[in-house]
Amino acid sequence: MSVIDNVRKTIRYAGRNGVIEAYYAAKERVRDIVTDRYAYTAPTQEELEAQRREYEAESSSDHAQDLPLISILVPLYMPDLVLFEEMIRSVTEQTYGNFELIIADGSPDDSARESVERFQDSRIRYYRLDKNGGISANTNAAASHAGGDYLGLLDYDDLLTPDALYEMVKEIRKSAPEILYSDEDKCDVTAKHFFEPNIKPDFNPDYLLTNNYICHFLVMKTELFLALGLRPEFDGAQDYDLMLRAPWSGVRHIPKVLYHWRVHAGSTAGNPGSKDYAVEAGLQALKDYLKSGHIHAEVSHSRHRGFYDITYIPDIFTQRQDVGVVGGKVLNRKRRIIGGMMDEEGNVIFEGMHEKESGPAHRADSRQDAAAVDVRCMQIRDELQDLYRDVFRASYDEHILKGNDELTVKSLEFCRRVREKGYLVVWDPSFTHRL
Repeated sequence: MSVIDNVRKTIRYAGRNGVIEAYYAAKERVRDIVTDRYAYTAPTQEELEAQRREYEAESSSDHAQDLPLISILVPLYMPDLVLFEEMIRSVTEQTYGNFELIIADGSPDDSARESVERFQDSRIRYYRLDKNGGISANTNAAASHAGGDYLGLLDYDDLLTPDALYEMVKEIRKSAPEILYSDEDKCDVTAKHFFEPNIKPDFNPDYLLTNNYICHFLVMKTELFLALGLRPEFDGAQDYDLMLRAPWSGVRHIPKVLYHWRVHAGSTAGNPGSKDYAVEAGLQALKDYLKSGHIHAEVSHSRHRGFYDITYIPDIFTQRQDVGVVGGKVLNRKRRIIGGMMDEEGNVIFEGMHEKESGPAHRADSRQDAAAVDVRCMQIRDELQDLYRDVFRASYDEHILKGNDELTVKSLEFCRRVREKGYLVVWDPSFTHRL
């Protein structure tokens, strides 16, 4: 992102959230630019060749029927043909070859068809639509022609890494999940400069209710996708709406960048106007999810575009029977984080950050599920008070505020036992305690 783009982004942020908030956001952004060392590391040629040999050996063996067919869906309307052909090339060069690329084209001319024909690859299946129905309708049309075991969603101007399908299929053959997603990054129009990696957590329901962090590369069982379909009324956030309606019992995260989201003037990633459209569609999708689940809550835009705040009525424990504990930030006198969300070893996530900083992908400013939270800033549901007394040797009403290593250990134990009971431990950054 250029300096001018960052200045414009800061001005828009100040207009939404005020000067003080914008100051900390700009300070954090400048620091991130200065310290940014990200570079996409592609698999080596030796690794890619090994993957190809593995696929070729299995596809010609008695176990060929065990190789799942992946249907990649691409909705199309008046594409930039250069970017379109580069997308196709990123698919045809996959090291895992058992796929079909299904293109549903609502364009008024045959230019995209002509591009497809130049590839002379039987795995590419092109369908001309009677009319352009938008991204959801065109994707649904593509899905109606799919013969794969799984479907993958791909935008016409983005790119898959050469090992994307190989990595997805490796996990499919291991655990047969219903849904898979990977990490992603962004690239410029030349696809030579990569930036803003989105290194995602494993499936995290409350983080999903904050934003569509799953995004790309999304792969789903074909029968599940066909049962759900994309809903045109949520175009712009159709994949978010899809994930909100999908079952969450079989979701796997592939912790590798497998998708390059290309930024250019016509893309959602590069066009503020299209982002606003998508952000509003996401808000409506989230409202619909809560309403359909009979969860009484108000939904509003967060201070970060594309992120949402949920206010439960009267509280999260009343509306969410799956939540056992809510924890927040413990701050020192300089308003820096010294306690709060922890991993299973007791390491404080976001330690040292100022309370107004949001961190990579705004994780430090987003409600999400955690392994553990600090007892000094903790709320629990009534059913867990006996467990609280058993672990902390104190009544919950006494509100332990002074921290030490023993309290950290007990916080970890308490949250572990809460999770063993089937409850979620939720970290809420709006909930704070200052020492």
